[in-house]
Amino acid sequence: MAAAMKNKTVVLTGAASGIGAEVARQIAAAGGRPVILDVDATRGEPLAKELGGKFIRCNVAKREEWMNAVKSLVEAGDVPDYAHLNAGVMSQGADDPFVAIEDLPIENYRRIIGVNLDGVVFGLQALLPHMRSRGGAICVTASLVGLVPLPIDPMYSTTKHALVGLVRSVAAHNEDPNLRINAICPGGVDTPIVPSALRAGGMEMMSTSSLAGEVVDLLLQGANGEIRVRLGEDAPAFGVQVPQFG
Repeated sequence: MAAAMKNKTVVLTGAASGIGAEVARQIAAAGGRPVILDVDATRGEPLAKELGGKFIRCNVAKREEWMNAVKSLVEAGDVPDYAHLNAGVMSQGADDPFVAIEDLPIENYRRIIGVNLDGVVFGLQALLPHMRSRGGAICVTASLVGLVPLPIDPMYSTTKHALVGLVRSVAAHNEDPNLRINAICPGGVDTPIVPSALRAGGMEMMSTSSLAGEVVDLLLQGANGEIRVRLGEDAPAFGVQVPQFG
């Protein structure tokens, strides 16, 4: 199936590091052309150069920047075939103490909503008109805590719950059978944003490489509306079955 990625343009957000960077590497290894959208040019530009791809500085929380990024690709003849909407943050820094929801600063609230939720909504608005009928897919990085609670960061869990609902609803309304929209819901992944409290509690961490393989598989052959869960390094992935409405 990896051959299906050859010469395909793949837009990836939050791909200057972590999960997104590893997905970009696997995309390039399969012959695809990664387009890295990130605010971190220091790491994003050299990675894109290394992989034979392209870097576009883009704050995904800003709709205009999303629209300009996709417009520049389309005008250059690089209409996206696939997209991995992966950019995400938590309410607090990994080493910061817990902050109850009633004490969460408004700037932290706006940032997490902007990156985690607006970043996907604006991405879909920018990408969908150009990706229809291309036979590709859009995969969103949600989380296991989009299905279960996360007491140490209620807002992170809230945004990931919202993404699961968004993906399932947009997929159900998707009028083009050639375009698939799905989501990955990982457990703990070894990235810098994981709170120290979760690591100290013994939460199992899977490698970014393992999760990236699931993302690439979802892009290539995941079903429209599929919500796939991967709990750990050696745990098999499985889909969440829920009733359809509408």
